[in-house]
Amino acid sequence: MNNHTIGILGAAGNVGREAVRTMIAATEYPILLGGRKQEQLRSLFSEYETRINVMQVDVYDAEQLHQFCRSCTIVVNCAGPSKQMKDIIAVACLEQGVHYVDVSGDEHLYQLLLRRAHEIEAKNLVFLISAGAYPGLSEILPAYTAVQYFDEVHQIEVFFAGQGGFSINAAYDIVCSIKDDTGMGMNYSHFGKAEKMTGAFHRSYELPPPAGLLDTYPILNSEFQRMADMYNIQSAYFYNTYPNKSVLNQFVMIKALKQYNTEAQKQASAATLTTLFHGSGQAADHYTMFYLTAVGSKDGRRVHLRGSLLYPHDWNALSGIVAAQAARLIAQGHSKKPGCFFVAEGIDVSAMMDGLIKYHQLELAVTECQQEVDYERT
Repeated sequence: MNNHTIGILGAAGNVGREAVRTMIAATEYPILLGGRKQEQLRSLFSEYETRINVMQVDVYDAEQLHQFCRSCTIVVNCAGPSKQMKDIIAVACLEQGVHYVDVSGDEHLYQLLLRRAHEIEAKNLVFLISAGAYPGLSEILPAYTAVQYFDEVHQIEVFFAGQGGFSINAAYDIVCSIKDDTGMGMNYSHFGKAEKMTGAFHRSYELPPPAGLLDTYPILNSEFQRMADMYNIQSAYFYNTYPNKSVLNQFVMIKALKQYNTEAQKQASAATLTTLFHGSGQAADHYTMFYLTAVGSKDGRRVHLRGSLLYPHDWNALSGIVAAQAARLIAQGHSKKPGCFFVAEGIDVSAMMDGLIKYHQLELAVTECQQEVDYERT
């Protein structure tokens, strides 16, 4: 059972702390934490001292980083900002022959790693990126629904809602994504291809409690599009939601005024987002929800499902949980094959959902509906 050592970078943050707790609860593997402040890490996890070792690591110090990676069999990267680190940790893992899980990542990181895909495969390694809540669980849940409940999926809609905050690193990555135009607004996946939606810029949608009535905005990113194509979902829609129009307007303003051209502008825009989201609710009110509707067929019968996945804390903690569970699945042989993948492509989504429900406070409710949804939106 202890033939793996799990390395975690960025363990002092909200995402990393939950990744550590998840590994402690769900596995018996020894854990190595890497960071610049060793005493802080020891203090944060003093109750787990029999399971945890700490190593001095500055990820921009190549010697320290490579020494850390070679001490592990799997590295979980919860550090940030990912837009500044790019692929330096992933490359160190590749050169040391270590599996890699990244909470962040996007199409840009994916393309960087694809250039070395043959090396990853030749070393029999699994690299999983975008292994957080969104993206990550936002693709795992619809993939699981397609596998578990359907022979053929005609349409699926996924809504992401939550009450929580952004770290400054996460907000910085979001600002960079706005600059890079990551994600295609007003698009959906149709037979694996991006198609433009028509109609209103956004619409209100009533989600189950505690979300309620929220403004929604359709967006298509690479992770979601590839998931829909892989699981043969004919039409797949993803909607981000916002507690009020001021939040959405801030994203629009950053993009319209190009408040990201200089480093100072990126930092200022990130600080604005951090303040805005921290001001949207108290920690006791935090939650993360994925809600979906799906139409398809099973055993020759038309099926219409509605489902929700609720986590009673914010998305930062959930991202750490997803990343740690992804590392557990690699260690226990639930990855599909060697290579670099977005998380829903590279692991057994049923095993992932089983682990999330077994070890954490996630509530999954799926019901079959008699009334079919009108899914011809374009």
